[in-house]
Formats: sequence, structure tokens, C-alpha cells
Amino acid sequence: MWNTFKYTVLSIVRERGVVFWVILFPIILATLFNVMFKGMDEGAFELPMIPVAIVDASEGNAGDSFHTTMDALSDEKNGEALLAPTYVKNSDEAYRMLKSGETVGTITLDADGWPSLELSPGEGDVGVSMEQVKRTVLADVVDDYCRSRAAAEDIITNDPTALANPKVIDSFTERTEYTSALAITHSKTKEYVRYFYALLGFAALMAAMVGLTAVGAIQPNISPLGARRVVGGTGRSRMLVGAIAASWVISFSALLVAFAYIRFVLGVEFGGREGACVLGLAVAALMATSLGALIGAIPAIPYNAKSGVLTGLTCLLSLFAGLYGTPALRLADQIANDAPWAATINPAKQVTDLFYSLYVYTDMEPFFQTICVLLVITLVFSLAAALFMRRQRYASL
Repeated sequence: MWNTFKYTVLSIVRERGVVFWVILFPIILATLFNVMFKGMDEGAFELPMIPVAIVDASEGNAGDSFHTTMDALSDEKNGEALLAPTYVKNSDEAYRMLKSGETVGTITLDADGWPSLELSPGEGDVGVSMEQVKRTVLADVVDDYCRSRAAAEDIITNDPTALANPKVIDSFTERTEYTSALAITHSKTKEYVRYFYALLGFAALMAAMVGLTAVGAIQPNISPLGARRVVGGTGRSRMLVGAIAASWVISFSALLVAFAYIRFVLGVEFGGREGACVLGLAVAALMATSLGALIGAIPAIPYNAKSGVLTGLTCLLSLFAGLYGTPALRLADQIANDAPWAATINPAKQVTDLFYSLYVYTDMEPFFQTICVLLVITLVFSLAAALFMRRQRYASL
């Protein structure tokens, strides 16, 4: 069995196709993902300056307080300007700019300096768009100004002596926060990490090619090496155990390389639970080995076609794990919600969820539940592979 293990490892690492698809390709794909997705969350919540047209019909100094507010909100000295106001002469010009899309809204000051706001209709917006956010922020700015001014005028009318208190003056500009941030997940969630977790699910299934190659090397009707092994003194069960053990070691090593590159070179977070990730990779490698052994043991498919079957199956299952961008990710979530059984029997989705559970959940129960599911899938694949291998008979070698 030891000789089978040793020479299986040597024969597999000499296969250029296995080395490329199992070790190099996941690294190449991770690099491309890093270029495409890494900046997704950094700019997702950055609000650009909101263009607004202002028509000033106020008399005397009635609009001074409003102009002071606009100057403060459009000051770019600190790099955090919220508004980009454009002062126009009349309402017709402001409406033209609003209709053409040059501005998000129009603010008109009446004779007393009170603002009225007209927003763009937002036709064609789907979901929560950036334009909707801009309209909401602009409406909040005007509402907040009106409330603060009304409060100040009420104090001046009813209790003017209160203005002698600096705290009262400061209260006009202070904003009290009545809510506090509460973390309900283990890590601060970033959407792009899910693509790398799906990539590890893809890499795990591609690692099944190692098991496929190893099982093919002990079948006498596939390779001369397999024929020589059968006529030797080692029993088939011992050869199978040695080949599976060698496949698991290589698959686990390949997944560790991909994980180390994603975590330490690309800087993708795994919730600070790298030790648990290694355990998950070991189980994923075991599942991949059993899957490769199963496909390699199927007698009805020519050996040259088995790698194509495995590649096609990997690409298909990875689609439902969310590997191919946002539409695939939404499809995976929809299937997991509407047909959880379909997500449960998908090994690529389970490997993806393995790392996502470590990243999101505060406790380890979801992680170990996914481990158990992967072990059950591994057991099913292994029993099916053993059944196929046991029933194979050869007329001649």
C-alpha cells in the first residue's frame, strides 16, 4: 500500500494537466477575481456630490441663513462636500436643468427665504439606485434646515433671552444620534468575498481530477501501469486505499496553496478563523477525492471522456454556487431559499457555505453542520465508487 501511495503521488505530480487545472488555474482565477471584484465594496457606499439648482427669490437678508448652509455643505476644503449647487436666475432655467438630468433637484427660496424642493421623477430606476439615494439625501437636507430654522425662530419669538446661552446656539447645528451600530455578524460583511469562497468550491471540484487520475492508474483496462499493478501481489482494496490516500494528500495540498494565496497574498478575509478553514479544506479535499474516484470508477464512460464529464460537472455545479458574477450569486441565493435540498446536495455550494459560515456567523454550529453534510456526500460518493470498482471484471489484460 505504501508503494502504491508513493508512486501514485509521483505519477500525479508529473501530469501537466492536473498540475495546471488543480493548482495553477485557481490561482489565476483568483487573481482575475481580485482585479474585477476587490474594489466593489470600497466604492459601493461613496456618495458623489449632489447637483442642485437654486432659485433665490428672497427679499433682503431673508435667505442668508440658507446660503450659509449651502456654502457649508458645498465646501470642498475638507474633501467631503455633499452638494454641488448652481444658482440660476429663474424657475424656467432650473426646470430645464432638472428635466435634462443636470441636477437631481431644484430648490426655490420664497420671499421670506423658506426653501421649497422639487425632485427629479426618477423614472426607470430599478431597486435602490444611487439617484434615489441622492434624492433622499437632498430632501433630508432641506427638511433638516426647515426644522432647525423653525426651532430657532420659535425660540427668538417666545424666549429671546435663551440665545444668550451658547449651548442653545450650538444645539442648532449639533446632530444627536439616536441609533448605534450593532454587529450581528462575525465580520464586517463585504460582498466580494463570496466570489472567492465560490472559487474555493470550484477549486475543490477541480481537485477531483486528482482522484480520477489516481483511480485510472489502478484500473488494468485503462493503463499499462494498472495492468502491471493487478498482476502484482497487492490486493485491489489495498491499492485503492493507497491511491485514495495519495489523491487526498495532493488535493489537500493544492487547496491549501489556493487558500494561502487568496488569504495572504490577495488579503481576502475569512473571519480570522484560518485554523477552521484548514479543517474545512481537509474535508473538501476528501469530498473531491471521493468524487474523482466515483467518476473514474464508472465503467460505461471511456476514460478519455471522464475528465470532460468532471470539468462539465464542476462548471455546472459552480454556477449554482455563485461563481460567475452577481447574476449567478443571486441565482444561488434564490435556489438556496426556494429549494434548499438542491443547495444541500451541491458539493460546490457546500464548500462555498463552509467558508461563508466562518465569515458571517458568530458561532461555529453552521460550520460544523456544513462539515457533516460534506462528510455525508463523501460517504455516498465513496460507497458508489467502491460498488462500481467491485463489480468490474476483465476478460483479458
